[in-house]
Amino acid sequence: MAGFGIIVNPYARGNRRNPSRVERLRSIVGDDGVVFATADFDELDLRLRELHDRNIEILAVCGGDGSFHHAIGRVIEIWGADSLPLLLPLRGGTINNLSRTIRARRRRAESMLAHVVKDYRRGKTHEVTHRDLIVINGEHYGYIIGAGLVVNFLQLYYAGARPRPASAFWLLFTCGLSYYLGTSLIQGVVKPFDGDIVVDGERVPFRSFSMFLASSVEHIGLGVKPFYLSARKRDFYHVLCGPSTPGQLLSRLYRFFRGHPANLDTLYDNMAQRVRVEFAEPQAFMINGDIYDSVSILSMEPGPRVAVISG
Repeated sequence: MAGFGIIVNPYARGNRRNPSRVERLRSIVGDDGVVFATADFDELDLRLRELHDRNIEILAVCGGDGSFHHAIGRVIEIWGADSLPLLLPLRGGTINNLSRTIRARRRRAESMLAHVVKDYRRGKTHEVTHRDLIVINGEHYGYIIGAGLVVNFLQLYYAGARPRPASAFWLLFTCGLSYYLGTSLIQGVVKPFDGDIVVDGERVPFRSFSMFLASSVEHIGLGVKPFYLSARKRDFYHVLCGPSTPGQLLSRLYRFFRGHPANLDTLYDNMAQRVRVEFAEPQAFMINGDIYDSVSILSMEPGPRVAVISG
């Protein structure tokens, strides 16, 4: 059997708000595929192996960037890096940076799936964007990795009653206000950490850092596009790291929104293939918006290149 395999994360924010989404997706795909809501990682593995045995052509993941991150690692293990199906991200989570970066034509999961199913039934070629994944610590696959500022911001964001774009904008505004008023909030978000970062064999010329980010996609959320080098060269991704202060980062916020270089002496800004971060003290890190427990070493290298349907 060919056609579609659709994995729905029922715990993703957008899907929790739309409990009938699974049935709507099933009605859209009809006899051309199957839809599974997976309650845990064991069920995710089971359903992906079933989809592999069905020889599906298109694998859709309905959730946010975190759902995609957890699914893609298992997909690579089951299919193999050289024989992956076409991937279709369907927005259903808190953070949907992949959909923004590939400029997916439709925001709603149902609309996007209906459009792609229609093209499939007509035999039309899908619009496809290719993106390189990043392998983290030899076991995880993602496209945005971070430590420091981004983790601290996300922890505050997720602690809110209703994490959503409006809440993130409000938190960003509150951080800016905290800086100008001299309150402690911004100091807690932009809290420095010590460590050594080696990029392609060369040590970054800083010892203290307020942030570390690596990405193979352009967006990081809220319309901010700091990774203007993310798709410049195959098997490379964009690295931003340094001891930039809250004032320096806020003064360049408009450049990050526009996708322009920050032009800060306190910010390493370049493409990379292999990165190794050795923290002086263990630090939490994030992959695609999911926060992981503290580690002493964070290593990154190029991963498989995936084909993602954008329209």
